[in-house]
Amino acid sequence: MGALRRSSIIDSEVTVLMVRYDPLTKTGLVRLREGRVATTKRLSPHAVGEYDSRGRLLTLFVTDLEPDTAEFLRTSDEETLLRVIRALAPREPRGKRKRSVVKTS
Repeated sequence: MGALRRSSIIDSEVTVLMVRYDPLTKTGLVRLREGRVATTKRLSPHAVGEYDSRGRLLTLFVTDLEPDTAEFLRTSDEETLLRVIRALAPREPRGKRKRSVVKTS
């Protein structure tokens, strides 16, 4: 029998999203991971994200959330959720984009 090669083992981190939804106020909270909040960013007119110092999304707050959308959040995985957020994020006009500054030694 052949030996199991290290390259054939796939390590994957499964993240279970914690979702809280209040149907009376139509607000939702999605906790993707624990961590210290470094920045808060408005993602859309109805969504605000909290990010850690490494730029990873920690928490998503959503207002004016319909029950079917809340169910999508409850059953979604992190990758799909982030793809939807990027698709819905407002685009900056071409002349308004921030340029990256790279510091060299």
